[in-house]
Amino acid sequence: MKSVDEQLALIRRGAEQIVPEDELRQKLERSLKTGQPLRVKYGIDPTGIDVHLGHTVPLRKLKLFQELGHQAVLILGNYTALVGDPSGRDQTRARLTPEQVETNAKDYLKQVSKVIDIEKTEVTRNGDWFSKFQFLDVLSLTTKITMQRILERDDFTKRRQAGTPIYLHECLYPLMQGRDSVEIKADVELGGSEQLFSLMVGRDLQRDAGQEPQICITLPILRGLDGQRRMGKSLGNYIGVGESAYDMFAKVMSIPDDLMREWFELLTDRPAEEAVSLIAANPMEAKKTLGRDIIGFYHGD
Repeated sequence: MKSVDEQLALIRRGAEQIVPEDELRQKLERSLKTGQPLRVKYGIDPTGIDVHLGHTVPLRKLKLFQELGHQAVLILGNYTALVGDPSGRDQTRARLTPEQVETNAKDYLKQVSKVIDIEKTEVTRNGDWFSKFQFLDVLSLTTKITMQRILERDDFTKRRQAGTPIYLHECLYPLMQGRDSVEIKADVELGGSEQLFSLMVGRDLQRDAGQEPQICITLPILRGLDGQRRMGKSLGNYIGVGESAYDMFAKVMSIPDDLMREWFELLTDRPAEEAVSLIAANPMEAKKTLGRDIIGFYHGD
């Protein structure tokens, strides 16, 4: 296993925030000393069926933890998907049926296995525990957070100021995500930059349950093909992990030059200084190299 400093250098690459980083060092030192791997959690709600490169940013970090010898824990949020993550949203998500979620979940696993070693990943659905909850359990969970704190969320603040409805079930989402961390005893949780609030709720719930709080690592939101907005299917600016090599390459070649550095950092393992030199020397050749790096990961060299 690599030294703590070597692990931290790799974990920091592309990460937006590590909260708190000194505790992560302590956990890594203990892991190295005892030989006990950290339990690294990533949750994904099967709300659609297309996994795109934007989804792979935290998945690639999960893969890194696997390569460093730690235990990846993938939570398929079949119950959180029924609520809908309000993070970064300016309106309530459309409700899905349990049948739609289950269909999506099966396809998600197939696509996610293109990024992480699914055979070495602990995969679980959060319906395994939430389906056993009774009303008193839900009431107990709601006592763990105040409405003042819930309303501190950026997305809720904006919606309140704009007069856009905030439904009560949406307020349960961070509590459910935090409860997942308690159930699987997470040491680290990965998420997008807009999810820090929910990840921090997980720390509070673990502390309340007598567990050591998890470390929260957030990753930037990947900009899509237009170089402006977040990558997303609804915006038509995405590359799906299941697309053909030709289509993936053609789409990479279409991105604005100023997006290359970000994509090299978040979607490849090429050293940052090498990527910067390539871009400075010849942007066209740099973009071809970026395309080869990305397509090679999914389709082989």
